[in-house]
Amino acid sequence: MIKENTPESLLAAEAPPVRQLARPKREASRSRAAGGTWQAEKSQATRNQILEATLQCLVDLGYTQTTTEKIAQKAGVSRGAMTHHFKSRADVFEAAAEYITDLRAAEYEDACRRIKLPEGNLATYESMLDTLVVLQKYYYGRPSFIALQELQRGARTDKDLAKVMLPLEKALDERKNASMLKRFPFWADYPQTGEVLRDLFFHSLKGVAVNPTPYMQGDRLQRLHQLLASIAMLEFEKAYETAHGAKPPLLAAPEPRPRRTRKPVES
Repeated sequence: MIKENTPESLLAAEAPPVRQLARPKREASRSRAAGGTWQAEKSQATRNQILEATLQCLVDLGYTQTTTEKIAQKAGVSRGAMTHHFKSRADVFEAAAEYITDLRAAEYEDACRRIKLPEGNLATYESMLDTLVVLQKYYYGRPSFIALQELQRGARTDKDLAKVMLPLEKALDERKNASMLKRFPFWADYPQTGEVLRDLFFHSLKGVAVNPTPYMQGDRLQRLHQLLASIAMLEFEKAYETAHGAKPPLLAAPEPRPRRTRKPVES
């Protein structure tokens, strides 16, 4: 079971437990497809074990303190096995970057499946608010979030790591967009609005998750979510009116009711 790094007190309501996600096994599937041997399968399992240990070290120790020796110790493998799979610290971080971004894409798709579908297949305030709560809990509340932040921090000064991270982060953004469109296809009609709202949500929630201060929880976090949902609905309403010349059906003002006239009282 994947543990979360966000305290339970950040949410007003208790959410269902996180389901177990399959870890990326891209190279293992390739070896099987090519008729790989048992030794190849075992080798791939060890490699994945090392990459998982790298993720945990990034969470527990941070980028600068994560060494190949500490990774090998966390993975429970010998230095020889570590060197067999990764010749240097740069090699293991390059592989870990792909491993972690693959995992983040899978976790985002999992989070999207948890968001309730709005009535009428159009955005509503409730669906926006649900999106924020679910993403805070199930996307930014994962160990892989911290691990990716540590890699991004390292890439700021490590030019070689930066070259690795840039295309991976771009691909991750595209995969997240594809997952959202798969769950909510109506956003395809408003690509620019969807993109700016995705940026608003992601960077706001990321700020809370990077530094989960004690006061940013409960009602205070809920008010932030409500404000973001209100802003998002204003932007969606503008995009819908531009495209269709009218407000979204669920936002349209109700038809005025005819006024009742009182009958004169007979004397």
